[in-house]
Amino acid sequence: MVLLVATACGSGPSTVATTSPTPAAILDDHYGFIVGNSVRLESDAKPLFVLNIPSDTAGVISPDGRHLAYLANNELRVIDVASGAQPRTLFALSAQEGAMYLSWSSDSTGLVVGVNGPLAPVNEGLPAYTKLRVVDAAGGTPRDVISIPGAAVVPLAWDRQAHLISAYESTQSGAGPYDVVSEGGTLKRTNSRDGLFVLQSNHDAKHVFGHGDPNNAVRVWPLDSYERGVELRATSDEHVATVAWRPGTAEVGVLFHGDRLELWDANGARRTIALPAAPPSSDRFATLAFRVDGKGVVISRQSGVEESSDTYAVAVDLASGRSVVIPMVGNGPLADTSVRVGP
Repeated sequence: MVLLVATACGSGPSTVATTSPTPAAILDDHYGFIVGNSVRLESDAKPLFVLNIPSDTAGVISPDGRHLAYLANNELRVIDVASGAQPRTLFALSAQEGAMYLSWSSDSTGLVVGVNGPLAPVNEGLPAYTKLRVVDAAGGTPRDVISIPGAAVVPLAWDRQAHLISAYESTQSGAGPYDVVSEGGTLKRTNSRDGLFVLQSNHDAKHVFGHGDPNNAVRVWPLDSYERGVELRATSDEHVATVAWRPGTAEVGVLFHGDRLELWDANGARRTIALPAAPPSSDRFATLAFRVDGKGVVISRQSGVEESSDTYAVAVDLASGRSVVIPMVGNGPLADTSVRVGP
């Protein structure tokens, strides 16, 4: 926009052209996100590439957003997030093994995999053991760090600087014991609070949160010490739709059903981000996908689990609060992580 400004210069009024700054674009195609088994740019619904896995599953993005790990045909594979990239296989499971969950190392150079042994029917259907297996993303020989008997162990993070792996033991009622394992195989097991169903580590593998029952509370603790955790609560009994870490910060994003996102940190500071109202039928099955640089977030809500269900997604710039609706194609779930496209 050009403004005409009158000035006093002796001979009479004159005009000076000034241009107001143009707001930065909300969407940035240096980034994208995962929808089902495909990776797409923020502004383009056409997939950058599609993984050869079921459409209702997704891979696990490295903390730097540049690499995607996934399981296919009993193989652990990694693909770079770039058009035309080809996957590479890191290792294959034996006939007696089954991997459930993956987690990247904090520096995006390695992976830890929870490799399950055969089911043990006498132990409530839990596997006979879970091995935490580590491997470098560039290739090399995988190594079993520890075998935990009679447990389904879900790895959360691998802090390569501190040489620690965090995980939890999954039970029928949610998260069971919280485990911290050294790269040398030493296990520290702590009983977690009842009612935690979702656990997630932040990008630098320094902290973990747990969310569940009560729904309006989030517990946050250092990766190496569940006991030093603090509980953060909403100011009301409103239902929390979902929770996710904001990359590059110590903030937890808490999305409420309705039109509000709050950012909390462990010191008690919090701020509210107002969101555009979503269609009422889409106010469920919500996901939070913070951009890798921490400057934006994509929020999606799905009206149902049926093939005909619609997905409503909106991108929000966290500094200005400006937002834009993102066109969605297909009905796969939107993963709660962002990708960085190209070199």
